[in-house]
Amino acid sequence: MSNLNGIVNGFLGCYRACRNTHFHEIILIWRTQLQISVPNGPPSDNPSSYDDDKISEVLQKLRADEIRPSRRPNFLARFLFRIPVIRSPYLYIKLVITETWRYFYWLFITWKAAFLYTWDSMVHPPKNETRSHDTGDWLAYMLFALLGTVVLPFFLALCLVARFPPITRTYSAWTALFGGDLGIINASNPNLFKSLTVRQAQVGTKALGLPPEDTGTDTTRHFNFDIAKLLLQFASVIYEHSNDAVHNAAFGGLDFFGRDFGFLESPGDAIIRGFCRQFGIQYQPVSELNNTSSAFAAAFWDPSSTWVVLALKGTTAVEFGDWVSDLDARMVDCAHYIPGFQRVHRGFKERVFPDKGRQPWESQDQRPYNTISKGLQHVVHKLSQRHGGKQINVWFTGHSLGCATATLIYSRMLMNPKEVGDNGILRDAYLFAAPIVGDPQSVTAFNDRIFKKDDLKRTMWRITSNDDFVATGLPEYGDYLYISDPNALKTDRENNLFFSHFGSEIVLYDYPYSSNVTGNHLRYNHKVVINSAFTRKEVAQFQGKKMSKFRENIRVTIRTAIQQIPLIGRFIAHFPPYYWDQLDRIALGECEWTVY
Repeated sequence: MSNLNGIVNGFLGCYRACRNTHFHEIILIWRTQLQISVPNGPPSDNPSSYDDDKISEVLQKLRADEIRPSRRPNFLARFLFRIPVIRSPYLYIKLVITETWRYFYWLFITWKAAFLYTWDSMVHPPKNETRSHDTGDWLAYMLFALLGTVVLPFFLALCLVARFPPITRTYSAWTALFGGDLGIINASNPNLFKSLTVRQAQVGTKALGLPPEDTGTDTTRHFNFDIAKLLLQFASVIYEHSNDAVHNAAFGGLDFFGRDFGFLESPGDAIIRGFCRQFGIQYQPVSELNNTSSAFAAAFWDPSSTWVVLALKGTTAVEFGDWVSDLDARMVDCAHYIPGFQRVHRGFKERVFPDKGRQPWESQDQRPYNTISKGLQHVVHKLSQRHGGKQINVWFTGHSLGCATATLIYSRMLMNPKEVGDNGILRDAYLFAAPIVGDPQSVTAFNDRIFKKDDLKRTMWRITSNDDFVATGLPEYGDYLYISDPNALKTDRENNLFFSHFGSEIVLYDYPYSSNVTGNHLRYNHKVVINSAFTRKEVAQFQGKKMSKFRENIRVTIRTAIQQIPLIGRFIAHFPPYYWDQLDRIALGECEWTVY
């Protein structure tokens, strides 16, 4: 009977979704609906599956409330949207108008702020000796504004061309044949989500559920290789989530009122759920992060264990909204949202703590951080109930832009541990290809809190590979300022070039060379060890088994060669498949410290 209910729900879900999507996605949506259809009651043989469905329903509702419009779509928009011949060009025209308006709105607020900054520099005297808008500060401010003004039109044109319906259909056909049906970020490795073995996943999930280390006096920090591999898979697979359903809702084609939330599923979610199903892991999107572009936050959890992971998606090359967030690099105040912080990257902050959110924000509770916090608290509460009141480990991961948003959310929860949930324990963050995020003063506040005495050991790991440009090529003089003079972190610099990274950087190198550790998070007397439940020989066997496949060997060789191309290789090295290749080749054991 339960199978019949699943099939009926699948048909109904497919029907609802097919009214609002393209025909070439119908089969994929049908497969998705069969995988996630919610039964009418708890199955007698597996009550926990019913609980997981209830958790997913709560997260779906929180996410829908965050993006719910305050009024119904107009009749004309709903009518045009439901005509198959008109729907595709209608949505594309709306996309062109929306993204073009996004650029001009960014120009307005950026140059308005630049004018006010210039006026303040010329008219008002410095407030104190350590804070002044000198010529260098003004030039840096103008440089960032000019850079965005010139570069963003290129990305706008690129994104609009890439989203042109014939182009998207051509890419869909190509990736189905040669790219493993993956999105543009992961398509260079069609077997990426078949690379993690069941045994590796079991070891990784077991490590995620272990209790934290004793505080003690030992300064050794452990970078868990097994956790890193699993979390990199999470950070990579969420790139398969698309924002088509959110676009449809935002552009007036869908009516939120009186409906369930299955229509927010994207076709790519079927790939994510299929990956998770291999290892008994649950997945559910939580927040759209104040935008209609595809960067978002999602929760992963294992019903049979005591952990939950918040994963945040990074920049998608064909999403203009993500590029606007990346290049909106003015430093703005964040003290109201994260105690002890001062200034952070505006584009990243607006994704998590928008001062004036994408209309229509109805209340403070609908901001992305509040949605994420409530969602995590609910998952933690339900998992703790299931496991007899045990504490639940909360981990973070992300890639690129996802690292930046993860840093801000992690920092807020670090300063306010109760926002993780009564039975939640904030653990480590494993961030891949992390960009600069804030000023040195914010880094100081972060470090002071994470090293608080009598607190458990936590580390924000910032993983870097092959001179990745995003992780190593952006203005990071705040990092150098700390190394040259630790007391200089107490100065108040407004120069946009004085951005800093958060966390401890692990620079990955091929075996037998040791990986390096840098950054202003850990002190030089801290020993950093990369450990694993597997021996070095077993790790090499996993790598050798993968390379024994001829086609995979060719792909890895090509990907490695591309990274050697000057400058271009540094941008290519930013993609998740290249991080996966590098992580496979590192040496276990103690890392070496590197001085800037």
